[in-house]
Amino acid sequence: MENQTAPGKEEIRPKVLKNGIFVVGHPRSGTSLACQLLKSAGVDFPSDFGADEYNKSGYFELELGKDLEKKLIDKAMTEENIIAMNQIIDRLNNAPGLSGLKIVHMPALFFFRHLAKNIRVVFIFRNPADVKSSMLRRGIAQFKLDWFENNNALIAGHENIPKSIVISYEALLRGHPGIKRAFKKLGFNVDMNVIRKEEQTQRNSRIVLSQDEGRLYKVLKKLEKKSFS
Repeated sequence: MENQTAPGKEEIRPKVLKNGIFVVGHPRSGTSLACQLLKSAGVDFPSDFGADEYNKSGYFELELGKDLEKKLIDKAMTEENIIAMNQIIDRLNNAPGLSGLKIVHMPALFFFRHLAKNIRVVFIFRNPADVKSSMLRRGIAQFKLDWFENNNALIAGHENIPKSIVISYEALLRGHPGIKRAFKKLGFNVDMNVIRKEEQTQRNSRIVLSQDEGRLYKVLKKLEKKSFS
């Protein structure tokens, strides 16, 4: 039985995240760009990955965090996962200023949600055809959660976290005026000048989508419109 403590062994408990600031989205959806905007507003994202040709400004990701996301989805709060989560929470809590965390396996966010005193989330999405094309360009044919599963979890997250906004990668690149309003709802004044349109890796892909993917994309666009209002 998971999380059962052996006699004489101290129970390992999850720690409390004092100020949870998250950027959450499917890979190749603009999460790193959203992190750049929050960085312009004073949020630091601890990272183990530098820049490359696909993300010229860096990935803003912790290796431990990416590994933990998958394990949380598979096995939930095992003792091993609690230890890893506590390490991440300690790193965020002990930072000199505001620190954020990027999550690409969206259901994993709910485990952090239950441990955060004050949780704020920026949800990012992108046209699924361009996401798939961008991932294939990198040689990634499969991800643990497909675009549909992951973005359905995005909707669930937004419905259950009051301090959250939904923004598209396309709106970020256009510099939509509603973006600053959306971030201000979470208490952040972002600098739109950090956005570099020339770094876009894929657009207007003709990859064929399923009807369900098309419908879900329309729902996400409606949520974005509400975030901008």
